[in-house]
Amino acid sequence: MTRTALTLALVLPLAACGSDDAPPPPPSASAPTETAPAGPEEITGQLIGGDDTLQSGELYDVHEVVMREGQWLRAELISPDFDPYVIVRSPTGTQTDVDDSQEGNLSLSKAIVRATESGAWQIAVTTFEPGESGNYTLSYEVLDERPADAHEGRQIDAPAESDDVSA
Repeated sequence: MTRTALTLALVLPLAACGSDDAPPPPPSASAPTETAPAGPEEITGQLIGGDDTLQSGELYDVHEVVMREGQWLRAELISPDFDPYVIVRSPTGTQTDVDDSQEGNLSLSKAIVRATESGAWQIAVTTFEPGESGNYTLSYEVLDERPADAHEGRQIDAPAESDDVSA
């Protein structure tokens, strides 16, 4: 991953709850023209009562990364406390949901997504079921080349309007 602006966002409209009145996607942030890959970033966090929730009841946190079109995002979410679920959203709102439960491993979810546009992408850390909470570690990196493990994981592209993860 290129060294990108990493910020914690508090609002993320996502397509997962089936709401037709989802707010429009955030405006696309212009990505630096010379964004270069950087080493993996690791974030530890907690999903706890009081966090933002999806309309379907799952808690979530949002992390942002800036990518150029054609780069690859590899994100791994690990939790000893809940069944992790990753949602990746493009600057214009295209959403990829990932619940791959690698080989039956309910404590890991991995997303590998190719950037179809430049700008600020959102990585939402959430749970598979409402009511789950606890500690997590999100590791991610932006790569210029397709990662060798790009075939792993089950990813579902969803239109931005199909779910709403706004507060």
